[in-house]
Amino acid sequence: MQDIEGIRKRLERHGLGVALRHLDQAEAAFARKDWEAANSQVRSFAEALFEGVAAIRLRRPLRSGAARKALQERGIMGESEGKLIQSFMDFAGKRGSHAGLSDADDALSRRILGMGIAMIGLSLLPEIVRVEDVIASQLKAPGATRLPKDSELLTSCPTCGEDQFLDEAEVARDGEETVYRCKNGCQPIVVVGLPGDSPWPGRGYRIGSHVIRNARDLYLPVIGSGKSVVIPASRAALMKKHSGSTRA
Repeated sequence: MQDIEGIRKRLERHGLGVALRHLDQAEAAFARKDWEAANSQVRSFAEALFEGVAAIRLRRPLRSGAARKALQERGIMGESEGKLIQSFMDFAGKRGSHAGLSDADDALSRRILGMGIAMIGLSLLPEIVRVEDVIASQLKAPGATRLPKDSELLTSCPTCGEDQFLDEAEVARDGEETVYRCKNGCQPIVVVGLPGDSPWPGRGYRIGSHVIRNARDLYLPVIGSGKSVVIPASRAALMKKHSGSTRA
C-alpha cells in the first residue's frame, strides 16, 4: 500500500514508537501470509496509536478504549469518529490469532480499514513546533527584510562538528518537545520546548511561550539585511534533569 510509508514517517515524527512497531509487525505478517497475525497486529496498531494520541493531547497514559473515550469527552474527537473507530475495533478483533479463521481478502480488508482509522488518529495530533514557527510567531523583521526559515538557520553538531541547516536535521516529537537530531544521526542538536514551572539557568533562550535549546551556537540571518543574530549555545540544552550546578 502506497500510504503505509507516509503513515510510518508520521508515526516516527510524532514519537509513536509502540504504534510503529505494531504496524511493522502487521506488515511483516501480511508479507508472509500469516493472515491471523496480521489482523491481530493491525488492531494492536490502532489501539497503540490512539493511546499515543491521548498521551500527547491529554498528557495522560490511558489504555485502549479509555484513551478513545477521553479524546471524545474532551471534544478532540467527534462522536461519529468515535463510533466508527469502535466499530472497526470490534470488527478487527473477530478473526485474530487463531489459524484458519482468515484469508488474504479478509486480512486485506482489515489492513485497508486500519490505515484509514490511522489517518483519523494522526489528524488529531497538533503540528510539530519548529524553530521557524517560534521565530515567526514572536519576532518581527525590519522593513524590506524577512525572518529566516529552518532551511536558513545554521548550527553544528557537537559530536561530528559538521555545520548544518535545521531543515537537514531529522525532526521528531518527544512528548511536548520538538527534537532536531544531527543529519548524520549523531545526537540531538536543538530542542524546542516549554519553559516549565522552574526554568533552569543556562538551559536555553526563551522566545514567547517556548524555549529554544541549542547545543551549539545557532545563527539566525535577517534575510535581506546581510546581518545575523546569534543564539549562543546553552550548556544545559540537552539535560533532562537539573543538576543544580549548571550556569549560563
